[in-house]
Amino acid sequence: MLKKVAFGIIGFLIILTIFSYFFIGIKYALAFFMITITIIIFSITTWLNDRYYNEQISKRVYSIPNRAAINDVILKQMNMLRADKHIVAEDKHEFYKNNHLMAKVEFQKDENGNILQIDGKYIIEVEAPEYILHNIDQEIWSLVGRATK
Repeated sequence: MLKKVAFGIIGFLIILTIFSYFFIGIKYALAFFMITITIIIFSITTWLNDRYYNEQISKRVYSIPNRAAINDVILKQMNMLRADKHIVAEDKHEFYKNNHLMAKVEFQKDENGNILQIDGKYIIEVEAPEYILHNIDQEIWSLVGRATK
């Protein structure tokens, strides 16, 4: 859908540029040409960003106060991914979309194999696309801000 809209806008501006060159004047043709080139460049860079950066899987380590924070923060962000399957184990959560692993949350363990708690907080490692990790960062900082008020 978005591709059709982008190609439609670009096609319309190209037609408008050609029309203005022949019937309105060179000044307007150059203006429409610059607008068209700008939109084409923006479309290409947006496509490259979505394809190569946003879906890049990264890992981050967070400390969360309790397991309910996973439901509050992590699950909300995974719903943005439209994960259709959520598997919960004792030490990890896995999120699948079309039987493809989209994100994974693992609790860190100590040397005895127990779930690690430092100062009463769980240490988790989240493996997800970069934009989801950024959203989780924002959510956790908003929780910290609410807790300090």
